[in-house]
Amino acid sequence: MKPAQITVIRDGLLTSHRLTADITETVPTAQRLVKEHFGRRPLTAVEVVVTSTNRIAMLATMAQGAAAGLKPEAWERKSLTLTSRPHDLYSVAVIAPNNTVRVLVNATRLRRRQREIGATLVWAFVEVDQLCRKGAWDHRIALTRHELGANVLPKHKARALYRIEVAWEAEAAKATEKIIGTVIRQNHQAEAAADREAQQTAPAPS
Repeated sequence: MKPAQITVIRDGLLTSHRLTADITETVPTAQRLVKEHFGRRPLTAVEVVVTSTNRIAMLATMAQGAAAGLKPEAWERKSLTLTSRPHDLYSVAVIAPNNTVRVLVNATRLRRRQREIGATLVWAFVEVDQLCRKGAWDHRIALTRHELGANVLPKHKARALYRIEVAWEAEAAKATEKIIGTVIRQNHQAEAAADREAQQTAPAPS
């Protein structure tokens, strides 16, 4: 199985070149860790878009609206529940045209929290994995069309879709915590092994 095609895009003149470079460097590791955790690779192309808080809601609505087959007038000046609180988001994964998953990374939030880049991208690729599962694409299209008013669902059907989103978020939090915890333990073990080796090879005091 070929690895998913991943591209990193810097969006906006004020988006940091350095942060974008750090994200580009970290993306392969984050994808590998998530792939090892779930035992599979995303089966679609992934675009990582490094953007600002002020643009995330608009970019998410554009991407999912287009993926759902809606015309621009259907999503203009509208937003999705996924991005209802953009200032709280580190990243969000959305469906996009051409069978692509688009990860919107909040550069405004990460600019002063660069230590969070790794965890943010792990979470993002967990969400990518979720969107690549059977039925996930149709689920997100149905929810998008509902929220943008193109095909408003009965309340019980809409609630069922939102319950899935809540379950995905809980899974992403749990999986990210487990993956990052494993990395931290492995790093501590490697440091301890290096210390032991250094002590064993150190010259004896005269």
